[in-house]
Amino acid sequence: MADQAGDSPSESKYTHSFETEPPYETREYKFTYPSIMEAQIRKLRHGLENWREIILGAKRVLVWEKQWHPTAIVGGSTILFTFLWLLDPSILTVFSVFGLVLTIFDYLIPSIGSSMFKPEMWTARKEQEYEEFCTNVILYKARLELSWARFYKMKSTNRKMYFLLTMITLSALAWIGCTFNNLFLSYVFVTFLLLFPGMEHNGIITKWSEYVGTFLMELMRQTKSKGSQEKDD
Repeated sequence: MADQAGDSPSESKYTHSFETEPPYETREYKFTYPSIMEAQIRKLRHGLENWREIILGAKRVLVWEKQWHPTAIVGGSTILFTFLWLLDPSILTVFSVFGLVLTIFDYLIPSIGSSMFKPEMWTARKEQEYEEFCTNVILYKARLELSWARFYKMKSTNRKMYFLLTMITLSALAWIGCTFNNLFLSYVFVTFLLLFPGMEHNGIITKWSEYVGTFLMELMRQTKSKGSQEKDD
């Protein structure tokens, strides 16, 4: 998305004008998505319609709009897993309670939300944030699918690297699983997932990705050079 529109006739422009709020800067978008992605975005927007106010509030926390947000995320996750450690429930109980809470919220949110959040409270800026959220969710989903397809394609394009990375990853996961407690691993995994949007928004993930990409490219270059030397010998 860009703030300035181009001259291409295929570019779509979205403008909002609401009389219930002071006018603000009109923003224009230019993007083209495949029809299947457009359908997924519309479906997601419709499915989360009753949760949009809560989603925007949670989004502001997850992207660390305030300096204390990451501390609150880690603190909340720590408190939750401390209770799980003290109660020591079974995995079946944990998933059952989690599903029960989600079911109750899904039943109550539409009725409570309609009384707490009036339609006139929904502004153009919130609509824009909600649209960007749904679009980003679908884009991240497509990015994960593309990354997996590229990794699996490596099986035919670079078999040595594919099996090397697979064996190293699985061996490392097996060692981690044998070394650390399952509850601690779940705590680290959940906390990382909650912190991921903020790290992505603040460029931390980009720096790590560049470092890992450079390391993998160097590893592939060394593997190819050793392979060519073996053939020469």
